[in-house]
Amino acid sequence: MVKHDLHFFRPRFFLFFFNLVPDFLSLSPLRNLLLRFGGAEIDIFNAYIRSPLWCSDLRGISFGNGIFINMGCRFEGTARTVIGDHCQIGPFCCFENVNHTETGEQSLPIIIGSGVWIGARAVLSPGAEIGKDAVIAAGAVVAKQVPANELWGGVPARKIRDTKGVQ
Repeated sequence: MVKHDLHFFRPRFFLFFFNLVPDFLSLSPLRNLLLRFGGAEIDIFNAYIRSPLWCSDLRGISFGNGIFINMGCRFEGTARTVIGDHCQIGPFCCFENVNHTETGEQSLPIIIGSGVWIGARAVLSPGAEIGKDAVIAAGAVVAKQVPANELWGGVPARKIRDTKGVQ
């Protein structure tokens, strides 16, 4: 039990202080530096992530350049989560990269391409991949691959239409 706590101490320690620093755009470099100290891959001068942010382990998360992540997002699991450049993520989205099965935990990465928009309270399940410039509607549950330049929504998420030129 102590070994488990020590394994996650550093990322959670810096995440705690990230969430304590006031959520002002001018303080983003300091806040992003705390995420980097916790193990996240992030450009400290070119990302805006609002508080609160919940992560089980920052060390598997890669934040792209020019991203915006709204308040209350959660990153669960220890598999890799990659967010591409210039993504816009709405409030209270969940990135769940671990499943609990009869044979134990199954961790799969979540990959988000560049220029993706994700609406509020969307859930990305283990193994979800979202292509470049795709849009995920608010409240959608994504459990598979979303091609580039498509709008997906619903539970489970399905294609609604193409987005080429809409953004």
